[in-house]
Amino acid sequence: MALYLIVNVAIVVVLGLVAMLVGERTTKDGGFNFNYTTRDIVIIAVIAAIAGVVNTGAGNLWYLMNTSLGPLGGALLQGSFMWAYILVMFLVRRPGAALLVGLIETAVELLLGNAAGIGTLGWGLTQGIAVEAVVAFTSYRKFDLWTALAAGAAASQFGTVWTAIFYGWDPATANDVWLAVPVNIISGIVLSGLIGYLLSRAIAQTGLVRSAAH
Repeated sequence: MALYLIVNVAIVVVLGLVAMLVGERTTKDGGFNFNYTTRDIVIIAVIAAIAGVVNTGAGNLWYLMNTSLGPLGGALLQGSFMWAYILVMFLVRRPGAALLVGLIETAVELLLGNAAGIGTLGWGLTQGIAVEAVVAFTSYRKFDLWTALAAGAAASQFGTVWTAIFYGWDPATANDVWLAVPVNIISGIVLSGLIGYLLSRAIAQTGLVRSAAH
């Protein structure tokens, strides 16, 4: 398990470097600004609640695929849960926004009856941390497509650390855990990174909720 954790941390670091080195700065200031406004809090709460409802259904389907087909089965849907993390991070642009969404939306899933029970919170924590780590590499200054794709991929894969712990998988003997890595990454890129980015752009362009400009 230690090796699997190290590999996952390395993947997050590499994706963070990609976000840092590719693309252009998209905010005036950025940085580690924790001055949340009332607007920020409302956006986080509303989107997290919506995501919790949506992800409950998807989570139960993932649970069935994961328990019946193993890591490769779950990998096909692994990336479908973090779109809200990307969306909120790109609208609020504050350190901790993605982690807050992860914890709130998985708490909603727990209350609505996610099949994983209280274990659901573990994914909110690990996936939120991964998104935060990738954007932190850019000092919260880049909120472009490359950053979104890297964050989605990182969250999708790093969330499997909790999956392995929760289900007692031993990566040393379970080959499917390793075979699922590229599937998890691609799933996260498409189903979370791309969708979250497109949603943030679409919402910002409506004028109803604009991304924060530091």
